[in-house]
Amino acid sequence: MKKYTSLCGFHLLAISALFAGATMLAAHAARADSILAEAPPAAPPAGSGQGTVLKDKVNIRARASRNAEVVAQVNKGDALEVLERKAVGDGAKSMEWLRVTLPASAKCFVLTKMVKDGVATADAVNIRCGPGSSFKDIGKLVKGEQVQIIKTQGEWSEIKPTAHCTGWIAAEFVNVEAPAPAAPSPSAIENTTPPVALPVTAVPTTPLAGVSPDDSEVHVQYVIKEGVLQAVNNEPSAPSSYELRTPEVEGRSYRLAYLTTTEKNLTRYEDKPVRVYGNQSWRKSDRFPVIAIERIDMVW
Repeated sequence: MKKYTSLCGFHLLAISALFAGATMLAAHAARADSILAEAPPAAPPAGSGQGTVLKDKVNIRARASRNAEVVAQVNKGDALEVLERKAVGDGAKSMEWLRVTLPASAKCFVLTKMVKDGVATADAVNIRCGPGSSFKDIGKLVKGEQVQIIKTQGEWSEIKPTAHCTGWIAAEFVNVEAPAPAAPSPSAIENTTPPVALPVTAVPTTPLAGVSPDDSEVHVQYVIKEGVLQAVNNEPSAPSSYELRTPEVEGRSYRLAYLTTTEKNLTRYEDKPVRVYGNQSWRKSDRFPVIAIERIDMVW
């Protein structure tokens, strides 16, 4: 009888230990999901910012190469939006290039049949730097995107550069002013010990709905973030109809931010990788920030 009692006690202890271990693993998993979900987005690409041209008649090319087609020319004092910096070549032959948005003077062409009444009729329509398929592509159109047609000659139409059109310029001819470093996310600040008061490090150029510049409960800053744009489903209390999420990995993705915009329809960007620019507000009591979009680009 004593042996039986001892065995029963042993089994009960083992079951309790297993149950406690499972509970602990579940708690750790839930915490890991929470950390991933609340992780702040990556910093802007290295070398990005606002640039000023240092010389006259500097070429912007279709690729980061001295042999690539010239897309446009800029002059001393012209402002450029710099998206990326990269080095091409090795050792002494290495040369730094900047990827920039194209000025209005750039020559951009699309197949006439791919645009009807100034609207792209398909996704991934190539924008080229010349009227022919042999010219390099310098951007793309998404279905439904509006373009301004300058003139049409046969199979090709010249259009005004869109926000998706980019070119490359030698870094030595541009002075780049790097964006201000991003401040820690509100969740990171809240998790420090002792608690630290959340400062407002930047005030948006345009007021955000429901956000007061003097509201110390809200962290506001200008951001550039990449992710997948998706519609928000089954969340009646969500602050917007769209969100920015991480790319899906092993069937899972995580929300980076809610998105608001004055543009009524973002359908053409749904489920596509995008780069958004705008003022981000993050209230201490909210789990996710809200970005008021000033500009949105497709990322190819």
